[in-house]
Amino acid sequence: ELGVSFQEIYNLGLTGEDRHFCVRAAALGLELYADTHYPPFHIYRELELAKLQGYKKGLQANLSYPDKAKENSKQLILAGKITLAMLVRNESGRHLEVVLKQAAEYIDHAVILDDASDDNTALICQEILQGIPLTFHSNRYPLFNNEILLRKQLWEMALRSNSEWIIILDADELFEDDAPRQLRDLVTHANNSDYFSFRLYDLWTETHYREDSLWQAHKWYRPFIVRNIPGFRAEWQETPQHCGRFPKNIMSLRGESSILRIKHLGWARPQDRLAKYYRYIQLDPNGTHGNLEQYRSILDPSPNLLEWEK
Repeated sequence: ELGVSFQEIYNLGLTGEDRHFCVRAAALGLELYADTHYPPFHIYRELELAKLQGYKKGLQANLSYPDKAKENSKQLILAGKITLAMLVRNESGRHLEVVLKQAAEYIDHAVILDDASDDNTALICQEILQGIPLTFHSNRYPLFNNEILLRKQLWEMALRSNSEWIIILDADELFEDDAPRQLRDLVTHANNSDYFSFRLYDLWTETHYREDSLWQAHKWYRPFIVRNIPGFRAEWQETPQHCGRFPKNIMSLRGESSILRIKHLGWARPQDRLAKYYRYIQLDPNGTHGNLEQYRSILDPSPNLLEWEK
């Protein structure tokens, strides 16, 4: 008789009982399904059950039921299309040009939200993205001290492009060289995935990335591409800094990891590192939304660097 066990699996390290449950069930040939008509209620411990009544009440208060008159006004999604969504601010002389030139090889639409730049950032975007539909909006006043507002604004702009896929990159994030062709293939064959995760490498020079106890983002996969799902109710991490580029509840969707890597070029120049250090110390002096020790380590004169291998 088939059964599911939480016993340790040799040579397979997993964190969380739910993952062990799923792996063992799949190994035994059992198919698992989740009803996503309602937002999932996660039960990791018996203590979580105390929150169940509040969850049910929240469903009744927040769920909307569309009537027949609205059925024909559903969002029209353009299958296979890719929209690049990006926040920019005073990017002249930095990495924006090389990032957009690469993106132009695989996107169908670009959505750029300018946080009140006072340089020629807008002109750079318009020149490089010639021939590609571009939605460009510049805020009158900067909001970089409250990132969550910018992320929500960019997300809504990207949804209105009606592309099936939304990729959100910062102006200093660059895929490795052979990515454009592979990215198009990735979304074309994504029958069972709603988002794709990648590893982000913090480059400290043009040829080396940083790795130590405080700098290891490249060891984890995080979403950069998400399917545009009509009716999806976004839930955000409501913090002014480090709030995430996507709604936090996209992790409840079906995801997939890619071997493609992303270079984070924003740390590669000493002057940029210094500017970022002062920015974090000013906006988050107590490390409330980040890691104060990591902020201070930005100025480390001899960090551990590893060569970027092509």
